[in-house]
Amino acid sequence: MVMKLAQFLGHLFFDAKETSAVVDGILILCSFENLSNLEVNKTGKLALGVEYKAYFIHSKVGDAKNHFIPSMIEKLDQVN
Repeated sequence: MVMKLAQFLGHLFFDAKETSAVVDGILILCSFENLSNLEVNKTGKLALGVEYKAYFIHSKVGDAKNHFIPSMIEKLDQVN
């Protein structure tokens, strides 16, 4: 999946060392810690007044039942 994202972003790979560095960079930039700590996600709001930080929930795999109702979990499962 990371390789597909890198290709979508226009990165062409020529060797294993370069590929590894790009993949590592993408993983860091897309990490929960990085995205949730961006200033825009700490202070920004949507037009309806919903804060961007509302989209970030730090949890563990399988922990959805503690944050969402069953119908929401079902919809999320359909995305995967």
